[in-house]
Parts: sequence; structure tokens; C-alpha cells
Amino acid sequence: MRIVDLIQIKRDGGDFSRAEVEFFLQGFLKGDIADFQASALLMAIHFHGLSDQELADWTESAAALATPLDLDDIPGPKISKHSTGGVGDKTSLIVAPLVAAAGITVPAIANRGLAHSGGSLDKVESIPGFNSGLNGSQLKSALKKAGCAFLSQTEGRAPLDRKLDLLRNATGSVESVSLIAASILSRKLSEKTDAMVVDVKTGSGALMKKMTDSRRLAQALVGAGKRLNQRVVAVITDMDQPLGNAVGNALEVMEAVETMRGGGPEDLVELSLELASRIVCLAYPDRTLESAKEQLFKLLNEGAALAKFRQLLEAQGANTQIIDSFELLPNASADFVISSPRAGYISRISADDIGHAVALLGGGSEGMDARIDTAVGIVLEHKVGDRIQSGERLCTIYYNADTHLEEASAMVEDAFHIAAAAPEKRPLIYEVIQ
Repeated sequence: MRIVDLIQIKRDGGDFSRAEVEFFLQGFLKGDIADFQASALLMAIHFHGLSDQELADWTESAAALATPLDLDDIPGPKISKHSTGGVGDKTSLIVAPLVAAAGITVPAIANRGLAHSGGSLDKVESIPGFNSGLNGSQLKSALKKAGCAFLSQTEGRAPLDRKLDLLRNATGSVESVSLIAASILSRKLSEKTDAMVVDVKTGSGALMKKMTDSRRLAQALVGAGKRLNQRVVAVITDMDQPLGNAVGNALEVMEAVETMRGGGPEDLVELSLELASRIVCLAYPDRTLESAKEQLFKLLNEGAALAKFRQLLEAQGANTQIIDSFELLPNASADFVISSPRAGYISRISADDIGHAVALLGGGSEGMDARIDTAVGIVLEHKVGDRIQSGERLCTIYYNADTHLEEASAMVEDAFHIAAAAPEKRPLIYEVIQ
């Protein structure tokens, strides 16, 4: 068997056998297959996709190369939560401790940012001292204490996913429906949880720009989950404008903490409660979505989620004082204000432009060796539908180096569209597939 033969099979729209899938995944992980050949195969998959059977084979084969989490003596229901990634998407930082406060264990093998989208791992690792590489006994201790944990893709834990993500990010195959589904599902198998909720983003700031592609991804996740005897619920949500107000790793941690204090932007609170409620209903099938939301809203506003987040930080070696003192988080040294050129209504905020601008400032990884400045980012002062005056502040850019400031600020200015009439309100949650 040769890798060039597999490239040609998928190039021509053919299907892989289980043995061929295993040959590629094992060979790539061991370094027997060169990056340029793996890139060619990934691009062929991007264009032709994986069949239902190929996706199931890929998922099981990838999970078999990882060391699964040992959760056998962790009591109670265990549910995982994943997102396809978006701009300003910090829901995992809120949902995990919120659901843990409701008695459900949430272990998460977290992603780094891909393309212009942020990753939960980059966000939590902006917190001084945070250890995402917990070993078996440390992980069990953290889960028993806090009920949730954010874990990195180590050499033993999701090693293939870790290596493939780097290559996909550098070679333009991040947006592949099949590869996104395979990545999420293989992590689900490695986490050994009872079920999973996936936030499938759609819109300009999502990996899937069109609803048809987002729905196809959601259906692939749920369908492959059933084939693998895994319960998966996919929630398709809007990512046409940034979620919340903050975009950038440390800034998003601050906003997540504010949300767990009982504040936070309306859209962020709404989506966090929706996803957390879906997890509660998976853990306790007799519960209604409405009763779950009522319980979680109370836990959020009474500080139970924040208490769990504090326990999470302590269990993973981080400085818990950041909750009360944001100056202990990375903070940028300079800021630049973007103001509205005219009066009117904000009709659109292009999330992908905001995400790319943050990456230009150093806040995102758009290459295999790119380093992330966790302090930089953008904080929106207004959202779509707001009425504004000429010269009114739209957002603030926080930066350390001004090398790409001019380019980034121009991109941010272009992201805001001002119209004479108020735009039609878009739903935040489009569809649930299960």
C-alpha cells in the first residue's frame, strides 16, 4: 500500500477501505508519510469528503491511536461539549462550570484556534499557571473537585488530532466538513463520555459560512454518532457577528468571568444557557428544556458557575485571583479606538474580518509556527441593530506591537456596515439536530 495510491483514490472521488484509513493515520502519526503528501490527501478529502462509513472508520481509527480518559470511578453523568469554532466564542468557559454546578461532569479535550476562529485551549492557557496537561491521577482529582477540566491534545491524548490540526491550519483544509466531524467525534470517543453536545456555527465568522454546509456538518456528526453508538446533539447557531463583545484570548476570559458574575452580553448568556440546557437534558432525559434553563439561569446568577470556575482554576494550577483582579491576566500595552463615520444603524459586523484582524495583531494562529499574543484583541461597543451617531465609538483595538495595526484597523473599519434603516433581527439559534 502506498500513500500516492490513496491520494489518487480520493482525488478521483473514490472511497477508502478501513485498512487504507488506518494505513494513512498510523503512517502520518509515526512520521512515515511526509507532510506534503498528507496535505494532498487532506485537500482531496476537502473536495470529495468522506462517506458515512469512511467517517466512522476514520473516527474509530483515530481514537484508537489515543489514550482514552479514565473516568470509570467518576460518579454521575459525563457529557462533553464541543464547538466548531467562532469569533468571540467563549461559551465553553461558561458552560463547563455551569453544568458542573448542576452535577454533571464535563471533561474537554480542547482545541487551539484554527484559521480566524479562537480555541478554548488558547483562552484558558492565557490564565497564569493554567496546566492543561493533567495526567491520569491529576485529571481525576480535578474532575472530582471541580466537575470539569480543559485538557490539551498531548502526545498520548488525541495525538493525531493535534498533528492534523496544525497541518490543516497551514494548508487550507480547516473548513472540510468531513475532517471537522472526524476531529470532534474522535475526541468524543477519547473522552469516554456518555453523550455530546456540539455547537455548529454558521455565518461569516464560522468555518461553515453557509447554512447548507452547517446543516450537512450537523447531520454528519449526528449520523456518524449513531453509527458509532454515540449520542450526539448538534445545535446550529449564528456566527455572522462576533459572539459577545470581546474577541481575543485574555479578553474573552474576562468576559466569561463577568458572565458568570451574572452579567455578560445578552447573546452570550442566551447561547450558554441553551447549550448547557441541552447537556442537562442529555444527562437527565426526563427533564424539560425549560426547567433545565430555569435551574441553570439561577445557578449562573447566584454565582454557582463562578464558584466551579474558581475550583477549576485551582485544580489546574492557575491563579484563582484573576477572577477578582483582571490585571493579573495578560493586558495589552496600547489601544486604538474605531469610531463610526456616520450616523445610522449597524446592519452587519463581519465576524471573519474581526477574527482576521485579531490574528494580524498576533492574537491567533494562522501558521504552523505562529506564536499567540494572548493579551491582544478587540472589544465591541455596539452590536448589529444598534443605533449610533457619527463619531461614536464602535470598538476598541488592544495591541502590543503596531506592525500590523494599520492593516488590522482598516479591516475592522470595513467589518462594520452602517445603514439608514434597522436590519432584520437574525436568530441566534437556528436548528437542533439529534
